Amino acid sequence: MDKLAAYYAQRATEYERIYAKPERQADLAALRARIGKIFKGKHVLELACGTGYWTDVIAERAQHVTALDVNDEVLEIARSKKNAGKVTFMRGSAYEIPLQDRAHDALFAGFWWSHVPLERLDGFLTEISSRIK
Repeated sequence: MDKLAAYYAQRATEYERIYAKPERQADLAALRARIGKIFKGKHVLELACGTGYWTDVIAERAQHVTALDVNDEVLEIARSKKNAGKVTFMRGSAYEIPLQDRAHDALFAGFWWSHVPLERLDGFLTEISSRIK
């Protein structure tokens, strides 16, 4: 496990505290509403789902979500969310997506973009685009 993955595994139980900050509530409400509209009725592939905060928001209105993360620690938390019944959780890397089909018509990667090195961005975008119909 690389350093970044180990960092997130270690912080799994505290990760969502950031969403409880009072000064963020208006922005989070706006994002939840927008995400609900964008993914309504879609089959969503989510990369680096973490503890499933946004997975749960997406799953509320999506047809189905396939949520990927490299850490079992965060996937365990994500599986406990209210809408987890509409989600297939998979252990896997955003760089090596363990899916061969193109069954998804939408992609979500919240807060993941900052972890993609600029020199890998073009190849990464080409690869993930090929996974969406």
